[in-house]
Amino acid sequence: MRTGTGLAVAAALLVAPMAAFGQPAATIEARQANFKAIARAFKTLNDELKGARPSVATLRRAAAELAQASQRIPNGFPPGTGPEAGVKTEALAAIWTNRAGFAEAANRHIAAVKALEAATQSGDLERIRAATQAVGPTCKACHDSFRLKT
Repeated sequence: MRTGTGLAVAAALLVAPMAAFGQPAATIEARQANFKAIARAFKTLNDELKGARPSVATLRRAAAELAQASQRIPNGFPPGTGPEAGVKTEALAAIWTNRAGFAEAANRHIAAVKALEAATQSGDLERIRAATQAVGPTCKACHDSFRLKT
């Protein structure tokens, strides 16, 4: 993630608590920016691993960015920021009606990303590939249960 993008995501996430004060749009926007950061970092990992000579440094940076953004997922869905907010969101009401299930799915994702981050520290490309492949299903599991299918 470029520094400017990272600062924009961080700034947006600082306004996330404003949902409690009747500003769910800012929280939803911050959440969406965070998921875009996750997608960019994951794409960087996959693209780098497809190259002839993957850069371990690039993989480490992308994994660290993915880990930082993934840590924000559990707190990115305060009450009042779901479909009832009247703001466009792909978040399903199940996030709020099944908090335990959502937390479990988010925590599985975070654990897989932490394992990926550790794999990048090893520098072993095969281990990094395996760890990257293990992250994808954790994304899908959450999307299948908690995201509007578009």
